[in-house]
Amino acid sequence: MGIHRGDTFEEYINYSNIVYIRRGKALIQKIATPVKVLKRQGRKIVNGYFEQKSTLDFIGVYKSIPVAFDAKETKQNRFPLKNIHQHQIEFMESWNLNGGRAFILVSFKSKDKVFRLEFDDLIFHWAAWEENKGKRGFASIPYSFFEDDCQEIVSRNGILLDYLEGI
Repeated sequence: MGIHRGDTFEEYINYSNIVYIRRGKALIQKIATPVKVLKRQGRKIVNGYFEQKSTLDFIGVYKSIPVAFDAKETKQNRFPLKNIHQHQIEFMESWNLNGGRAFILVSFKSKDKVFRLEFDDLIFHWAAWEENKGKRGFASIPYSFFEDDCQEIVSRNGILLDYLEGI
């Protein structure tokens, strides 16, 4: 994937979203977390707090399918489940039950690879973690699982991260 210093994973997703929109392929947008502003200096917010828990980073529609996903990065050779919050699991579960498609894009910085972790796979690992709190080996998903069981996200047809491929 080749993320360069100064670039962020979310910026790469945003660039991909622009291409999806321009080509009429999908409409996916970054969702801002609502902030209660307490103090401003001109246009700059200098004091405030999050009004509510965020849902997921991105929401939109692709081929009439409602899509919602979060973007997560890890420097490790595993994906720590503590990077996901209970309210996000609940949102994703509800999203899927109502006909949508929820997933997590996981960037393994040390491997320079991105994978799409589907909700069904995430909830399987999440449930095992919840059931085995404190036991070794359940608090994260190993990189090998992503390699063997998840869609790798690559650059394709001028789309920097073609994360909708295969949906």
